[in-house]
Amino acid sequence: MRKLFFFVISFLLFINAGAQKEYPKNYFRSPIDYRILLSGTFGELRSNHFHSGMDIKTDGIIGKNVYAIADGYVARISVSGTGFGKALYIKHPNGYTSVYGHLNGFSDTIAKYVRKQQYKRERFNIGLYPTEKMFVVKKGDIIAKSGNSGGSDGPHLHFEIRDSGTEFPINPLLFGMRAKDDIRPKITGFRLYPLNEKSRIDGKNKILEKKIQGSGLKNRLRKNDTIEVSGSIGFGIKAYDLLNDTYNRNGVYSIKLWIDSMLIYSHRLEKFSFAETKYINSLIDYAEYIENRQRFQRSIIDPGNKLSIYDEVINNGVYDFSDSNFHQFVYELNDVAGNTSKLTGVLKSIPTIDSVDHTVIQNAHWFNFDDTNEFKAEGIELLFKKGSFYRSFDFTYEVDASPIDSYSKLHRIHTRKFPIHKAFEIRISPDSLAKGLQEKALIAKIVDKQIEAVGGVFKDGFIVGSSASFGDFTIVVDTINPEVTALNIHDGKKISGYKQISFEIKDEFSGINSYRATLNGEWILMEYDPKNDKLSYQIDDRMKKGKNQIRLEVKDNKENLSVFEAEIEY
Repeated sequence: MRKLFFFVISFLLFINAGAQKEYPKNYFRSPIDYRILLSGTFGELRSNHFHSGMDIKTDGIIGKNVYAIADGYVARISVSGTGFGKALYIKHPNGYTSVYGHLNGFSDTIAKYVRKQQYKRERFNIGLYPTEKMFVVKKGDIIAKSGNSGGSDGPHLHFEIRDSGTEFPINPLLFGMRAKDDIRPKITGFRLYPLNEKSRIDGKNKILEKKIQGSGLKNRLRKNDTIEVSGSIGFGIKAYDLLNDTYNRNGVYSIKLWIDSMLIYSHRLEKFSFAETKYINSLIDYAEYIENRQRFQRSIIDPGNKLSIYDEVINNGVYDFSDSNFHQFVYELNDVAGNTSKLTGVLKSIPTIDSVDHTVIQNAHWFNFDDTNEFKAEGIELLFKKGSFYRSFDFTYEVDASPIDSYSKLHRIHTRKFPIHKAFEIRISPDSLAKGLQEKALIAKIVDKQIEAVGGVFKDGFIVGSSASFGDFTIVVDTINPEVTALNIHDGKKISGYKQISFEIKDEFSGINSYRATLNGEWILMEYDPKNDKLSYQIDDRMKKGKNQIRLEVKDNKENLSVFEAEIEY
């Protein structure tokens, strides 16, 4: 009776965990007036984050109509040279918020309001929160034009639906939005992971990767090998999804793993919070991604991983092979349309011969994932906040000779193949640094023989900065002014008939920090497109007939300044 009770309770918990919420299917219309084709899906694996919406193709065109998907009001307007670029957020009375990103421009009334606020605050990047009555919209109203603003790699519409209360983004395809999909996910790789010193895979204590053959419900390991395993083993899989009439490799919706008909792992990308999105670096095989740019999704939950996407998981997805039996594993992958693919294989369990002490030796530099961790050595100090790591590990550090044109030793801090969740403070003391260069000094990282600026300021004899990844660090200085190139004007230029004035601004090291343009001594709005290093001013009534004085100041992150001045005739 007691066993039956626990079985029923376990079954009900499983049903509850695996249940997907029902979302309104007929409340929202499409944000476009043509067929939905996707270049990116919800929950897709991106660098340091999950994709929070779906990317709708616009045929490579900028300026297509974007529509309100239901009645509501504009609750937020964002303009930036990065991220979503120009974006609108509309709150709907049914408890959801729709988001439209990478826009080229807003409807006339919204655009006038935004421009007025930009001039009032004298800045291009702006975040606005209108009142409920300022911009009321009806379902089907044209609210914007599609574009390529912000961090977009090409013209498209980034579209989201969020829970208005929690701000959690939710998969838009669960709301009845239609994107034709009758294609099964494609499984392309499989990995087994030894999780401690006594774990063995085909007799070795190292990761085993196998190629896949077959398709659909009949994927199997290449050559149909039986793999010998012993001890605690983790699993990983590499896959993508395709939709009809598009070539883009998108993310899969759900992954499940069975061992001998027992479900030991499952996750589902129905929704997540922005606060947890960086935990993607615990989900994937981070070292493999850094080294080869391949994303294997591990069916292993690290102790410091706080993702909410998991449904049913036993022993954090880890299986202990300690008997002498054959075991079958089955991976099941689904897309949001319900198309299914499976990978099956056989594992031969080998009993563990535990003849030696396998206790992990925690040396002086052992870092616990749930503690604050510090490290100090000659010329360097590091501070890691609690929650910086997904699992505990043996921290390593080496020091090497100073690179050419640097002002400190080269500090090799662990390995860049190990993920970090929170940026850590790094303090490096310079070997020799003239007082006049102290304000120009910064920490830099050496990656594949290339120097990348990390940043930092001089304080108490150290250059103090922060980094979100491990690697090789040193101190350099930046005394070079940004590059400013006028693309269509010069001193004395006649610009009658011009619609805009454009500049290219670059800084090859510490990066552009700020810019300010004036026309006849008055601030003018310059739109900044960092991915193309471009500034542009759309000529308006601030340009007077006759001669005008234009001035542009550009500063980098080390206060190096470049100035362009010209007299132009309009």
